[in-house]
Amino acid sequence: MKTQVAATSKQAYRGLIHCNLPVREREVMALFTDFDVVLSRKQIWKLLVKGQGDKAPGEGGTCGRVNALIGKRKLLVSRGERIDPSTNKLQELVGLPVANQLPLFS
Repeated sequence: MKTQVAATSKQAYRGLIHCNLPVREREVMALFTDFDVVLSRKQIWKLLVKGQGDKAPGEGGTCGRVNALIGKRKLLVSRGERIDPSTNKLQELVGLPVANQLPLFS
């Protein structure tokens, strides 16, 4: 689903997110640059390791941060599943919440 969002609206949204988040949660949120970006927890962890090297949190710590952003803060939502190519297991994909605008046109 594509959405038309002005650059100033994106800046305002990012400003609200970053004012009260701990540093590690801000690092996770920085990976979601657009509404089309959906990542699994493992992909998020790999991107953080690639960007930060030894300073990156462990895989379990990253999953905890993502769970906090989903459950408590509701800044991320579940956006489907994918099969991990290395383990052949289902992984939940998370992304920014997208308002369902279809009822507005009915």
